[in-house]
Amino acid sequence: MSSRRRLLFIFLTLISVCLYLFVFSNKYDSAIQSLGFSSKSNQPSVDEIYGLISLVTRDSEKSQRVLTANSVDPSKPVAMNAYAARRGMSWEKEKERLNEEYPVVVYSRKAKQLLQAYQLSPPPKIIEVDLREDAIQLKKVLTRLTGRSTFPNIILRGKSIGGSDDVHALHNANALRDMFKEAGVDVQGEYMM
Repeated sequence: MSSRRRLLFIFLTLISVCLYLFVFSNKYDSAIQSLGFSSKSNQPSVDEIYGLISLVTRDSEKSQRVLTANSVDPSKPVAMNAYAARRGMSWEKEKERLNEEYPVVVYSRKAKQLLQAYQLSPPPKIIEVDLREDAIQLKKVLTRLTGRSTFPNIILRGKSIGGSDDVHALHNANALRDMFKEAGVDVQGEYMM
């Protein structure tokens, strides 16, 4: 009789654990994803910053209305399909395309002069945030994704390398040129220290 009780107890415990995981797993999806794991196989493994870069590099008025939609809360992660130019978009391919066409994205014009001295190829994509219809929301999303609330904000292959002061410090330390080269950006310009 006691072995039956043990089996019943084990069985009920397993059922309880399975139900718990099934019912409450969605609650922990964002925590799991923040650790670098995907809890759902159909979710893209591309960082949201690439969704934002994809959106802002499209030169259309329609793209400036995506972040202003009532369904988008820029203080929270935005679904990648909101950034997508079309349904069924392959984010892995889009990330590759963006890294090839726009490895350097500058939000604001302030660092443009220094970057021009490097004669980068491909040239930096300059996003004039304040001239966009979605400027307020774009600033919130960019702050959330990069941890930087000041502008300019320079993105190198999906990672923020900082603002104007940071880029000038990297330049003065002779590190900026190497960062560009390591990221696969062709540096053609001569610059003076």
